[in-house]
Amino acid sequence: MSLALGVLLAAAIGWLYAGTLSGLAAEWASSPDASYGALMALVALAVIWQRRDAFAHAADQFSAPVPGLAILVAGLCIYLAGQLGADIFLTRVSFLAVVTGAAWFLAGPRAVRVVAAPLLFLLIAVPLPALVVNAITLPLQLVASRVAEATLGAVGVPVLRDGNVLELPSTALEVAEACSGLRSIVSLAAIGVLLAWTDRSWPRRLAIVASTLPVAILMNGLRIAATGVAAETWGPRLASGSWHTFTGWITFVISIAVLTQLQRALRAGGSRPVWPAETVRA
Repeated sequence: MSLALGVLLAAAIGWLYAGTLSGLAAEWASSPDASYGALMALVALAVIWQRRDAFAHAADQFSAPVPGLAILVAGLCIYLAGQLGADIFLTRVSFLAVVTGAAWFLAGPRAVRVVAAPLLFLLIAVPLPALVVNAITLPLQLVASRVAEATLGAVGVPVLRDGNVLELPSTALEVAEACSGLRSIVSLAAIGVLLAWTDRSWPRRLAIVASTLPVAILMNGLRIAATGVAAETWGPRLASGSWHTFTGWITFVISIAVLTQLQRALRAGGSRPVWPAETVRA
C-alpha cells in the first residue's frame, strides 16, 4: 500500500513540477551565476542514491503522518502563491517542501533525517530571486572596491576610489555587477556546505559555512586589486579578457583551499592531546 501510494505521489509531483524543474535546469545551463546549481543537484542526487538503503531501513510507516502532511500542504500553498504571483523562486522552493513532506508522510521523520543533507544541497541549488540579488549586489560592489583600494594602497599603487570605480594612474577599474562577488559567495557557500557535511561536529559545520562569506568577499577584493596591479604593470588590457577570467578561477581555487585549511585547523584545535600518566615514584 505504501509503495503504491509513493508511486502515485511521485507521479503527481513529477507532473505538477515538470515545467518548474525544466525551467530550473535551463537556467543552470544558460546562466553563469546559476551554473553551480547543476553540480549541487548532481551531488544531492548521488548522496540520496548512496543513502537509499539507510533511508529504507529508517522508514517507519507507522509514524504520525500529520506533520508530513502539513509540510506537504504548506509546500503546495507556496506553489500556488508562486503561480499566482509569477514568482518562480517560490515555485522552485515549494518543490523541496512538497518532496520533504511526502517523504515524511510516507516514511517518517527518521528517514527524512537520513536525506536532510542532500535536501539542503538542493535548496542551495535554487538560484536566488532577482529582488535579493539586486538588493545585495551594490553593497557587495562597494565592499569589494574598498578591499581593493586598501590592498592597492598597501602595495604602493596610487588609487582613488569613487564609489565602485578605482582610478589608477594608467586606467580606471569599474567594479561592475558581475564583479560584485555574489557568484563567488554563492558558489563558495555551496562548497562550504559540502565541506561541513563531511564533518561530524555541529560547531565546526557552522563555523565553516559562516566563514564562506568573509573569505569570498576578501578574496574578491584581492582579485580586483591583483587586476589593478597587473594593469599598472603590463598595461590596461589586462583589466579584462582572459586575465580577468584566469584570476577569477584562481581566486575561487584559493578560496576553496582556504576553507579546507580552515576545516583542518578547526579539527586540529578541537582534538585534545592525551598526555601519558605521570609515573609516581615512592
